[in-house]
Amino acid sequence: MSLLTEDIAALFCEAFGSIYLAGTIERDGVPTYNTGGDITGYAGADSIAIKVQVDTASQAMRSDAGYAEGDVSLIILTYGISSLTADDEVSIGGTRYSLQTVDLDAANSHWICRGRRVG
Repeated sequence: MSLLTEDIAALFCEAFGSIYLAGTIERDGVPTYNTGGDITGYAGADSIAIKVQVDTASQAMRSDAGYAEGDVSLIILTYGISSLTADDEVSIGGTRYSLQTVDLDAANSHWICRGRRVG
């Protein structure tokens, strides 16, 4: 992120952070394998604190290939997050979502994601 977009992200976080929910991005890291080729765990797992809002899926999200009933829109403030991918998961108050799609808004202030409840 450039200095200007970092400033915008910080401004959005300061202005709206108090009305967003506390959550975490969960990253499993790189899989580790046993001699039989089975995954035994993950190295480099990470948990990053975020500010997130949950909303109903937009019409555009509902039109996406792969949309499933119950998918939600997750709006995640970008401040403090260098990247976000569909390999990440988001936890909010004991509910975990896998990210199906990830889009960054034009001002780089927030991510707009389609999430699917896990478990």
